[in-house]
Amino acid sequence: MLLRSFKQKNFRYFLFGESFLQIGDIAEMLVLAWVVLERTDNPALLGIFAALRFLGTLASPFYGVWVDKYNHKTLLLIGRFVFAFMSFILLVLALTDLLEVWHLFVIITISGLARSFRNIMREVLTADVIEPKLFANAIGLTRSTTDLMNILGPLLGGLLLKYYGISAAYILILSVYIGSVISGYMLILPKSNYRPNRVSMWENLKKVSKYIKMNQVICGLLVMAFIVNFTMLSMKDVLLTVFAKEILYIGPDGLGRLIASLFTGAFIGSLSIAAFTTFQRGGRFLLISSFLWHGLGILLLFTTNVTIFMIILFSIGIFQSYVMVTMATLLIKITPAKMRGRVMGVRSLAIYGLPLGLLTAGFISNTYGAPTAMLIQVIIGLCITALVTLLLRNLWYVK
Repeated sequence: MLLRSFKQKNFRYFLFGESFLQIGDIAEMLVLAWVVLERTDNPALLGIFAALRFLGTLASPFYGVWVDKYNHKTLLLIGRFVFAFMSFILLVLALTDLLEVWHLFVIITISGLARSFRNIMREVLTADVIEPKLFANAIGLTRSTTDLMNILGPLLGGLLLKYYGISAAYILILSVYIGSVISGYMLILPKSNYRPNRVSMWENLKKVSKYIKMNQVICGLLVMAFIVNFTMLSMKDVLLTVFAKEILYIGPDGLGRLIASLFTGAFIGSLSIAAFTTFQRGGRFLLISSFLWHGLGILLLFTTNVTIFMIILFSIGIFQSYVMVTMATLLIKITPAKMRGRVMGVRSLAIYGLPLGLLTAGFISNTYGAPTAMLIQVIIGLCITALVTLLLRNLWYVK
């Protein structure tokens, strides 16, 4: 049954909070990416800007130790408050007509510290609010709801930016961030999620490193997490913006439609896994989906028709969800509860592939054009997926 997890009140509060947070995050990135590219006319600078959102990824292993050591609800509320406070500052700067490009770089860097922390909390809290037998359903439902917000966010953000300006867009963004804080406050977590851990930070990091090295499946999942962030997930924040402005010649509302197409496909993919958990076949399903996800990216190079471009993005979105939901489900299922925060911290470190991909895409686009950047990243993704399939065979067979 599709809504099995949704019947549990705790999971509903968790899902509402994640939905508010995601619609604000995706709308904010579209708005700021367009403003940066419009004011600087420099794709390389846009790549640097987008990469700063993930600066906090460097601290992910430390975040993971904190998650295993301190109260989850308190950490959750602190992280969400940072999002709301940063958007409030930017809204004030916009309303007073004092906003400069350098302000955007500073604010996005600070928000990036909270964003990496949020990614870890999302994975760990899923295990806190739902029973193990519902992990696949809960993750699929969370991902499909998040993808739905990824459809609405760009559409609303692009329209508000085009017709009413950045201030109107940020009123929406601040409102949903406040909603995420309220939803987090309503969440009731079991007392057992607070596990005092008096082992030093470095001992914790050594312990999780040893655990990961001994588990070929987790190693494979972390490699895949890094490479898909470097190649395909980085496409949304830089390459689609450049394609929209310089190749397809559409405005911020058109960019919103492109991103909405991508996440409409992602929504369908996530929903199918949530509804038909037997459809998911573990590592084999993950690797085949990765090959198809990257392969579809090549098709974007052969069209300047907006409608066809959107159809390809829709298809890409489906396989994006197949890969990401399967990856998250396997990590949560395989990792014991006492190690989960630390493993997810290292998993979030793999997200650093995203800022590296953003920087690569930005600089290559600035020199050789967005199509060349897209082709290079797709080829890299296909090659690494093939190497993981051949060298880390246990991942292929895991269920």
